[in-house]
Amino acid sequence: MAKAELVGQRLTKAIRIRGDAERRLFHAARRVGRFLRDGPRRAALRSLGPSPFEIRAGNGFLVMPPGSFAEMPAIVADAHAALARFDAATSSGYSRKRFLVNVLDRRSLTADSAVVRFALRVDVLAAISRYLGVVPCLSTISVFFSDTVEGTPKSSQLHHCDGDDVRQVKIFVYCTDVDAASGPLTVLGAEPSARVRRATRYHYRQRLTDEQVAAVLGPDREHPILGGSGTAAFVDTSRCFHFGSRVAPGAPPRLVTMIQYQTPYSFMPLAGGGGRGPFKHFGSPSLGPLQHLVLDA
Repeated sequence: MAKAELVGQRLTKAIRIRGDAERRLFHAARRVGRFLRDGPRRAALRSLGPSPFEIRAGNGFLVMPPGSFAEMPAIVADAHAALARFDAATSSGYSRKRFLVNVLDRRSLTADSAVVRFALRVDVLAAISRYLGVVPCLSTISVFFSDTVEGTPKSSQLHHCDGDDVRQVKIFVYCTDVDAASGPLTVLGAEPSARVRRATRYHYRQRLTDEQVAAVLGPDREHPILGGSGTAAFVDTSRCFHFGSRVAPGAPPRLVTMIQYQTPYSFMPLAGGGGRGPFKHFGSPSLGPLQHLVLDA
C-alpha cells in the first residue's frame, strides 16, 4: 500500500469518530473530489419519479407497517431459514456482540432473493435518494438475531449514532413480532439527536446512557419501534441516536433483516473493494440505471 494511501486511511479513520463539524467538512471534501465521477448520480436524482412515502429530514426515520411491501413475507421466511442454518462455531457471521449476531451467510443471496429485490425497488431507492440528496450505494445486507444476555446494557444497547457516514439509511425489517420486552429498535428523532450531540459534545465512538440523554431532553423522548413481523423501519442511524437488543429475560428473541445504504462519500470502504460495490454482481440488463448506480461504488 502506498504511503499516501495509508495516511489517507488513517486520516479518514480519525475524522470518522470526531464531532459533527469535522465530519461534515471532511465529507464535503470527499464529495467535491468525486464531482465529475458522480455526474450520473446527480442526473438520476433529478429524474426521479414520485415515491408514495417520504423520510422527513427533521425526523430522520420512517416506520411502515406490515403489508406495505409485497416482498415482506418472503424476507421474513428467508430470515428464519438463515437462522435455522446458522452455526456459530463455523460461521464468519459470528459476532463478539452476543446480543446481536449476524446469522446470514451472504453467499446464500442471489439476484432473485426477496431482500435483494426489495433493496432495489425503485420507490424505496427514490425515497432514500431524496432523503440523502444523492443516489446511494447498497453496502450491507444482514440478518440479526438478538436474545437475552445477562448484564447491564453495553455497546449498541446504549444510545449512539453510527459513524459510517454523515447521512445514511438502514432499513430494519422485523422478522418476528416485536413488543417492549423484545428489545425493540429505539430511535430518537434527528432534530432532538442534534441537540443531544451539541449538549454532550458528542464524538461518534461514544455511547450514552438513558440518563445522559434524559438530562438533555427530559424523559421518554425516544420512539421504541414496536410492530408485527413485516414492519419496516427506515432509519438514518448517523443522525438519529438509537439502541436496541435489550431483550428482557423470558421474552421471545428478536430476528431482524437489515439493509444499509451509504453515500459514495462514506467514511467506511464498501465491502466489495477495488472500486466495486459489494453487490455489483447482482446487476443485470433487466435493471434500470438507478438500480445499477446503487449497486456500484
